[in-house]
Amino acid sequence: MRRQTETAGKLAPGDGQEAAAKEQLAAADSEQAKGAPEAGETIDARIPYDEQDYEVMLKIVQAEAGGCDSTGKILVANVIMNRVEDSSFPDDITSVVYERSQFTPVSSGAIDRVQVTKETVECVDRALQGEDPSQGALYFMNRKASGENAQWFDRKLTFLFSHDGHEFFK
Repeated sequence: MRRQTETAGKLAPGDGQEAAAKEQLAAADSEQAKGAPEAGETIDARIPYDEQDYEVMLKIVQAEAGGCDSTGKILVANVIMNRVEDSSFPDDITSVVYERSQFTPVSSGAIDRVQVTKETVECVDRALQGEDPSQGALYFMNRKASGENAQWFDRKLTFLFSHDGHEFFK
């Protein structure tokens, strides 16, 4: 990763700064794992993403699962990532989220009005780092909010499980 390489490159081996170099590298790893990557780079993650993808992921998880528990937020993030990995969907987070008629908060504009919480940031980070209880889910819905659209899920998809008001499908 660029930041680590630049930091390590400034320290000459054998100049008595080996411990300091290790601390700087560990600090860079820790800081980088806490949030968005610098422009043009990604952190070690399940899928590649850039700063724009990260911000979009934070906003869609907040908009779709802001009232859910941590697992609910992680599940929604994983549905997005599962779609990125599936050849039937676009191959980056931003394109998956903004694909036409996929996420109500995009259609309604709510995605641009959310205030992302610290808990959502933590949950998205956990999902991006590999935490995945989703069983491969590619879709989710809230039956109460979905109205007639719920029939499409029931007819076309395989139900996997329910969690915190959402039903997950493949």
